[in-house]
Amino acid sequence: MFGMETYGVEQIPAGMRHGRPFYQFTLWFSSNLTVADYALGAILVTLGISWSWIWVAVLLGNLIGAFLVGYLASEGPRFGLPQMMISKRVFGNIGNIPFSLAQWISTLGWFSVNAIISGYVLYYAYPVLPLTAFIIVSALSQIAIAIFGYDIIHRSEFVLSCALGTFFALTLVLAIMSKPALPINVPFNPTGFAVALATVFSYIMSWAPYASDYSRYLPETTSRIKVLLYAMLGGAVASVWMEAVGMLTGLATGNYSGLPTVLLGFMNRYGILSLTVSVVMVFLGALSANVLNLYSNSLVLLTLYEKAKRHWGLTLGAIAGTALAIVGGINFVGYFEDFLYFLDYWITPWIGVMIGAILNRSFTAKKANIRLLTAYFLSLLVSVPFMNLQAATSGVINFVGPFAFALGGADVSYFVSFVLGLVLVFVFKLFK
Repeated sequence: MFGMETYGVEQIPAGMRHGRPFYQFTLWFSSNLTVADYALGAILVTLGISWSWIWVAVLLGNLIGAFLVGYLASEGPRFGLPQMMISKRVFGNIGNIPFSLAQWISTLGWFSVNAIISGYVLYYAYPVLPLTAFIIVSALSQIAIAIFGYDIIHRSEFVLSCALGTFFALTLVLAIMSKPALPINVPFNPTGFAVALATVFSYIMSWAPYASDYSRYLPETTSRIKVLLYAMLGGAVASVWMEAVGMLTGLATGNYSGLPTVLLGFMNRYGILSLTVSVVMVFLGALSANVLNLYSNSLVLLTLYEKAKRHWGLTLGAIAGTALAIVGGINFVGYFEDFLYFLDYWITPWIGVMIGAILNRSFTAKKANIRLLTAYFLSLLVSVPFMNLQAATSGVINFVGPFAFALGGADVSYFVSFVLGLVLVFVFKLFK
């Protein structure tokens, strides 16, 4: 059962179905105990909102975003297909190509960013080799797990959830014990709150195009409610946890950059052993997320060319992602993360249409489902005036939509496009 996975993007037959819903919790828990969530927490403190309202945004944004991931994960047992293959059934073989391309670029990009960060963490602690060597080491460790596929990934993420959970529990306790000055007496800032909510939500919901990749082997009789709740809670608990570590560490150090070196510097206060363990755990946190990035990248490639073999798709993604990481280097991370967050805009209207189509059983064997593609692009278009691309891309794209401007720069386009996408599926079906 734990050998090399032989299936690609074809439907998993009933005789090969196995696993327990609980592993949805450990997979999404470990893959969100990462530097990305930590950095997000540190940034939230700079938005000028009080401690209580930060927590409202963190809890609400993570619960809503994780619910969407959990819902799509719950469809894995029913379809027995990876997420972008289910998308292919909704939008059609040709109609789904833009979404598969966007997801392939996104997974490749995040793999590169995490390879750079994990390599840099090793280089920061032990600068005996060039950064390039450490990036290659980090990439190879992630490839070694992802190449074996579904079962080994779930088993690895279970082990990592235990190790990372224990470490970051200790980190959180130490951050609390440092007695940082909390932003308590701060007037309510609706703009800052809206920005915090949208930021938290946009990160965790970006896992949605991966969701059923890691639940498709579960037996078709598996409780969908259990899958939804375990996946939702795993992602939400880990994200809230790491964002709390990021906030408290930022307050304790006065550094809100969100860089992993800030966390390492904080843990170095407790001695060389603490620093060494911290380096290993931050490295493993990047590994836990990157294994998913690389594995899903290989599945997405197969949705574009189904005759390919998964291990060849994974090898191609690994080579391209590692090369991108080496060429980019550490100075590349910030700029490329901006690009990847910009890519997130495609996801929420896609989720809305996907959920609406699944509820309505609106599937097609056609090359393109024009009705659902119209619902998608109309939702995305209507959400543009609500976008703040200036904030999302750190000023690279100087665009603030009129509604975002009226809200003081708050970007609520994610919520607009999701709701509209969902509603339009039902509306279009009435007039079919």
